[in-house]
Amino acid sequence: MTKYSGLFNAVQTMFRQEGIGAFYKGGLFNAATTPPARGMYMAGVEISKKTIGGGTVARDFCAGAMAQLISSLAYVPRDVVIERCAIDGQLKSQIGSASNSAKVLRTIWRSEGLAGFYRAYVPHQLVWIPYNGLFFSMLGKVTEFEASRGIDTGSYWLGVGNTFCCGAGAGWATTPIDVVKTRLQVQGANPELFAFKGAMGCVVQLLKNEGPAALFAGASGRMAYLAPNMALFVPMYDVLKTYATAA
Repeated sequence: MTKYSGLFNAVQTMFRQEGIGAFYKGGLFNAATTPPARGMYMAGVEISKKTIGGGTVARDFCAGAMAQLISSLAYVPRDVVIERCAIDGQLKSQIGSASNSAKVLRTIWRSEGLAGFYRAYVPHQLVWIPYNGLFFSMLGKVTEFEASRGIDTGSYWLGVGNTFCCGAGAGWATTPIDVVKTRLQVQGANPELFAFKGAMGCVVQLLKNEGPAALFAGASGRMAYLAPNMALFVPMYDVLKTYATAA
């Protein structure tokens, strides 16, 4: 299995060994599944806020948790397929082909069945419930602080900045559990390489073979993905919601 020393080393190694196409493996499946997953995500936020309200850390955390629980029905299969594509160039041997999402879908269905698409479903919740809960809790407190200083919290660009910072902070804090979740999800590609049973077995193997620093492997890449992701998504949703309500 190819090992990377950091984000930039990973980019250089992937480009050198696999070419530009390596960065877009699973792209079509991602594009097809992300819009409905996003819709389910914001539906969860709205359901939570209408049911228990918002404005406190606990209620904002619940909004993020509800968003995650509903959207994970689409996000988990998406992540399994995309992550299986992502490690294709790293493994010397694996079960089936993972050169594109269509082949991964066939491989998982034939070798693991429907359950294969929901591999590591519980660890997925243990990653993304804390992430989304932290994100909305942090965003709520930042907005509250700004409002108390007389700052116009309805500004689109301020919302972009707020969500960018909160997305980065929550992403860094939840990196260790994301590392474990990802390894559990790709375990089916090479059970001999990922020879562990459950989340705790994964942690033990990871600490023994790679050391504590491995728990934060990919933290910079995770922050680089999540920060702009949330900065584009959440403020734009608020803008569209405002226009829809006005209409």
